[in-house]
Amino acid sequence: MPNIDIDSEFLNLFFGITNAKIPAEVDVHDLKSQLIDIIDIIRELNVNAKKPFKSVALGNIDETEEEEKGPAILVVDDLGVITYQLKVLLSKLELDVDCSQEIYDAVNKYKKRHYDYVVMDLFIPTEREGFILLTELQKLALASNTKTVIGVITASSRKEIEQQCKARGADFFLEKNNEWQAKLLNIMSGYISAEQNVEDI
Repeated sequence: MPNIDIDSEFLNLFFGITNAKIPAEVDVHDLKSQLIDIIDIIRELNVNAKKPFKSVALGNIDETEEEEKGPAILVVDDLGVITYQLKVLLSKLELDVDCSQEIYDAVNKYKKRHYDYVVMDLFIPTEREGFILLTELQKLALASNTKTVIGVITASSRKEIEQQCKARGADFFLEKNNEWQAKLLNIMSGYISAEQNVEDI
């Protein structure tokens, strides 16, 4: 089991906050457990991957390499540990990943470039903000006459939430339950393959 120290540097890298600003309800030991799960997922994907993950220092993804970039995706989640995790995993699909941890930053990023995909948490930090962001992204896409596949992820198991997200234009909905990261990769792989098939026609 990896030795991950719970200290201010760790929290800055993965949670995006300083030690002095940690909310009382945050369980850093649970956060450590999530990171260990992430490491296990990456290790398992590496075993089966044709192109293994590059060695990446935590919190220091090298953006300087000049490689042909794939479709753009915006990941929105208020937890830095989730945005980091999804940046690593979705980059494996050769997606060009941007991340945001709050709705205003996400809207500003969306206004500045075309994203083929958006994966957003609904509770950022409450479902009200999530619904606002989902509605705003749909309006921006409509105004610019572009198509963006928007997926909503959430830890909530309330069935009415999925219906509300679909009614507001979400293309897919995924509950953060067992193996949700692998399920998300499968969903995104399906969209990417379908898009490539269209381009080949």
